[in-house]
Amino acid sequence: MSTTSKGEKTREHILKTTRKILVTQGFHNTSISAVIAATGVKKGNLYYHFTSKEDLGLAVLEDAKDEFFSFLAKALTGSDPVEKIINSCKAIFREQEKNNFVGGCLFGNTALEMADSNQNFSQVIQEVFSRWIEILEEHLAEARKTGLLPPASQPRLLAKTVVATLEGAIMISRVSKEKNDLNDFLAAITGLLDR
Repeated sequence: MSTTSKGEKTREHILKTTRKILVTQGFHNTSISAVIAATGVKKGNLYYHFTSKEDLGLAVLEDAKDEFFSFLAKALTGSDPVEKIINSCKAIFREQEKNNFVGGCLFGNTALEMADSNQNFSQVIQEVFSRWIEILEEHLAEARKTGLLPPASQPRLLAKTVVATLEGAIMISRVSKEKNDLNDFLAAITGLLDR
């Protein structure tokens, strides 16, 4: 039986609470005092776990990255590789709907806000998108190999298109607050993958 120390629980609480703030306000618009107010931890305790605002932001991204790939692994379900990808898209869209389309995607948001100004943030975001594309590419290569996709299809290009379409769908639905926007993008992805 594993036990989590009080310090680990505090760190986890800071990460999860800060993520909620960052997803809606962004890194630059989030102050340390807002994090302290939201988490209820003392300033000294916050700086015990994270040496700076950037250190906290990067830790939030790393934590979210691990959680996303765990989520994605569970969401890639189905009887064939294409169905697995479509089901993962549906699962991502359900999460957006569950959050009432508020906040969007932490990775997409951070890419837009920080990619040009902070190499450390950019590197984590690059890892997320690269790994996500590679996972989808593997499934799409399998789909091509088994005849679910035409022999001339390009798994890497398709994987990039699916990720870009998902990110665009999340951004547009964040503005519109309309489930129909997500449904339209899901129909586009499904058509792209010949379903």
